[in-house]
Amino acid sequence: ALDGQRSTALAQYETCRRALTEELGVGPTAETVTLYERIQTEEDFTPPAPLDNLPPAPTPFVGREEELAELAELLANPDCRLVTLFGPGGIGKTRLALQVAADQVGAFAHGVYFVPLASVSTPEFILPTMANVLNLYFDGKPDPEEQLLNYLRQKEMLLVLDNLEHILEGSALLAKVLWHAPGVVLLATSRERVNLQEEWVYEIEGLTYPKDQASEEIESYSAVELFVQAARRIQRKFTLVEQVHPSVIRICQMVEGMPLGVELAAAWVPVRSCEEIAGEIERNLDILSTSLRNVPKRHRSLRAAFDHSWNLLSEQEREVFRQLSVFRGGFQAAAAEKVAGAPLPVL
Repeated sequence: ALDGQRSTALAQYETCRRALTEELGVGPTAETVTLYERIQTEEDFTPPAPLDNLPPAPTPFVGREEELAELAELLANPDCRLVTLFGPGGIGKTRLALQVAADQVGAFAHGVYFVPLASVSTPEFILPTMANVLNLYFDGKPDPEEQLLNYLRQKEMLLVLDNLEHILEGSALLAKVLWHAPGVVLLATSRERVNLQEEWVYEIEGLTYPKDQASEEIESYSAVELFVQAARRIQRKFTLVEQVHPSVIRICQMVEGMPLGVELAAAWVPVRSCEEIAGEIERNLDILSTSLRNVPKRHRSLRAAFDHSWNLLSEQEREVFRQLSVFRGGFQAAAAEKVAGAPLPVL
């Protein structure tokens, strides 16, 4: 099989070389010639592996078929250079971004790279974090930003910028990347919009879940599928028998299909019945927590996810939220402005 691949590669090189010489009067690039010579001389030639640094998925991916298809279409659109997966903490932005990125491996000539930014404390560290992921080492002159832009200038690459919301002041660097590197596409996850002209905002909602107790075939809903998957990881023989359908539906409804909430609820299956779990959630959201060591602190409980989002708000935004807490079941913009004096930009 490898001999066939080598022969095909050598023949393709000769075809391309002749076409370049006859039609354009140029030869192959030095990189292409080097690769050709290596294929000629190496007995065991193996095609280069796709370029990526994506972490392995900790659990099987569930649902989001529509989102995956829509995002793949966006990333294939040459006019779309910056896509922001926008939504609250725990909604599954990172997990979706990683799956989208995994589906794109091989589609970008110079790779697909995951840039984790949750631990980056200030916007100034976005640049060195990106450089570290790309194995780019600065040599003093020109300045690091210019070196990064020069490196990316001729690249065809997908960069996944995860957890951007707390360092949005660094978005000027992203704008420069988009300007200087036309082959680079950025896929960001954030609890806030990046607010660049090039941005395409893709809002993430919860997984699908049954809207009423009379729903049939509840296993076909992604939130229910995730609940069962998570429950079986800690109680192997858990079965979605008909008797627990109403309770599982209630759980998924109360967390509105939020993946974090669904998984935290399922973690109680070994010590509580589904009915008891649903009742506890109704009384107190604090039951939705975990002691798993490799889960980020902001995702170890639903309250921690809310607190993390709260800490990102300005004092004005917090005060508006306090005043809007008098509403139940949502509100109109006009009512919010009347009660809390909240202008549209704050809302």
